[in-house]
Amino acid sequence: MAKKRILIIHPHDKTTQFLESINNNLQPEFSNDIQYFKIETNDNSHKQCLERIKEHPSNGIIIFLGHGRSDALYGSKGDEYSPSLEWEEIAAFPDLYYFNESFISKSNVDVFYEKKVFCLACNSNKKIAEYAIDKGAISFLGFGDIPTSSEEFSIDGATNVSSDLVNSMKRELNYIVETALAYSIRKNFSFENLLNIIQFITNQRITDILINQKDFSERYVLADYLYYLKKEAQIIGERKLKIFE
Repeated sequence: MAKKRILIIHPHDKTTQFLESINNNLQPEFSNDIQYFKIETNDNSHKQCLERIKEHPSNGIIIFLGHGRSDALYGSKGDEYSPSLEWEEIAAFPDLYYFNESFISKSNVDVFYEKKVFCLACNSNKKIAEYAIDKGAISFLGFGDIPTSSEEFSIDGATNVSSDLVNSMKRELNYIVETALAYSIRKNFSFENLLNIIQFITNQRITDILINQKDFSERYVLADYLYYLKKEAQIIGERKLKIFE
């Protein structure tokens, strides 16, 4: 039986649960081509996902939805995880306190060998993308900083962040990514065209926010973050190869 050509990977994390919308909106049109892998809060689920990545056909695409840092992609995080937890607490409730902060890093990034990767994770346009290409990945489309919580906005330097701004950023991110992916998959675009579509749709959204949402007091802040979303998105590796090729 042929493998499905689209593998969507989504580690469990309550702060990225909103990204399920991307899969939910792609499924109706592309259900015959999509496998959705929700990684649970245990080591075995992560190992199973890595094996599924290795098996993924090179003529398809892997879509990662989650958190990351410049040199790694995070795995799942338990709903009650805290860095201050003692090991006894973790041992008592492993699923609740689980956190895999190096799901894919330099040590195992060769899992992307001969793969095309769309990585919606913070700072995935940096070392982790370069590591992947160095280890044989075909194409890797990554992003810069993508704050989607009040804490992340604060770390990024924003002050007095409202829930309206956070929710608007989540909503816009989902819309831009799922619309760009759907159109590009439908047309079997190249990675370069996929990036162009992301930038085009983001420009449309920025224009709409600034012109038609004047009652939203934080519209300029939102527009700035969307500008950096599309500006910092970049492709490492092959640009001209089509999604299904």
